Amino acid sequence: MPESSVKLNYIEKGEGFPLILIHGLSDDLRFWAPLIPQFSRNYRTVALDLRGHGSSGKPKGPYFIEQFSRDVYSLLNELNIKKAHFIGFSVGGAVVQDLAVNYPEMVSSIVLMSSFSFVDSKLNETFLKLRESLVGGGFAAFFDEILPLVLIPKLINENKAELEQIKEEKVKTESVESLINTVDACMEFDVKDKISVISKPALIISGKEDVLIPDELAGQAHRIIGGSKRVILENTGHNVLIPENLQFLLELILKFLKDV
Repeated sequence: MPESSVKLNYIEKGEGFPLILIHGLSDDLRFWAPLIPQFSRNYRTVALDLRGHGSSGKPKGPYFIEQFSRDVYSLLNELNIKKAHFIGFSVGGAVVQDLAVNYPEMVSSIVLMSSFSFVDSKLNETFLKLRESLVGGGFAAFFDEILPLVLIPKLINENKAELEQIKEEKVKTESVESLINTVDACMEFDVKDKISVISKPALIISGKEDVLIPDELAGQAHRIIGGSKRVILENTGHNVLIPENLQFLLELILKFLKDV
C-alpha cells in the first residue's frame, strides 16, 4: 500500500457510496461548495485540499501528479474507503486519471471537468507564463495572469469587486512555493498512453470557450477511454462551475452516477 506523509485537510458529509471531489490549481475544497449539499443527500461526499493547497500540508517540492494521487489514496485508506466515484476539476481531473490508472480497484467511475491527459506545447507555454508570474510577482501577479484563462470576459466584468476581494484574501494565504511546485507537476504530467486501460464509466465535461484547456485537449480522454461520455457546455470557459450551469451539472452528474 502506498503511503503519504502529508496531512490532507478534508470535509465529509452525507452517507452512502463514497464520492470524492478534487479541486484544481490554486483552489481548495470550497470550490465544491455549490454541489456538496445535493451530492451529500445520496453519497458519502468527501472534498479535500490537495497537498500545497488550502489547509493541507505544504511540504517542499518537487511535486508530481502521481504524488497527489498517492496522497488521496492514503487518505481514503485512512477513512476506510475501498471504492468510490471521483470528480476532478482541471488539475484535480489529472489526479483522478492517475488514480484510475494506478489504483483501478478503488475507482468506480470518474468525472473529469475541464481537465487534460497531457500537456501540449501551447499548454506548456501557458504553464511557463503562470510559473514566471509566481516567481516574479507572487500570487497577485499569478491571479492577474490566470483569471482571463479561467473565466469568460463577461463574468470577469460582472464580478470585478468579488474577484478583487478573492485576490486580496488569497494573497495572504496562498503558498507561492507550493503553487510553483504544482505548476511544475502539471508540466510533467502525461497519461495519454495509459488511460486506454480505464474501463470504468467516465464522463468528460468542458466549456466550449475554455482558453486554458481547449476542446481538442479536454476531449483527449473521451477519444481514448472506451465508452466515455462527453458534454460540452456553451457560453462557458475553463471554470464550468458557474451559477448558470449548476442545476444542469447537478442533474447530469447525479444521473451519470445513478446509472453506473
